[in-house]
Amino acid sequence: MLAYFKNIQPDILAYREKLDKNNITIDKTNLMFLNLILDILDYLGTEDADKLDEKCEYNILTMRKEFESVIYGNAVDEKAQSILLIFFLRIAKEMRVKYKTIENEHLERLFALMTSKDFKYPSYIKSQKEFALENMPENIKRMLYLK
Repeated sequence: MLAYFKNIQPDILAYREKLDKNNITIDKTNLMFLNLILDILDYLGTEDADKLDEKCEYNILTMRKEFESVIYGNAVDEKAQSILLIFFLRIAKEMRVKYKTIENEHLERLFALMTSKDFKYPSYIKSQKEFALENMPENIKRMLYLK
């Protein structure tokens, strides 16, 4: 298992503060997703790092660069938030595949919202969402089998 979260947690919390202070929300839906992003960033920044490394192993291996580009970048725009939403959706799906449950209430809520038919997403989110829900479970099972 890769040790990842312990070193990045302070940076996650610093980015969370930057996003909280500098975001631009235009409606209630954007505000709802922003609040979920902030809550999940808080969770990733404060939860036991070893536990997160295990629960998020597949996504650390496959989406780490995109996540870090947001955390270490200055962007708080829609694209940055989209990357975070996808990363978090994938974490929720990984937890569900590995443990049959999503441990964090905010990840659970995000998963429920993003898998509902209530919202239309930009093409980037839509294609990544389809991958996370359709292809990723088999990839995670294969990774676990090959360990």
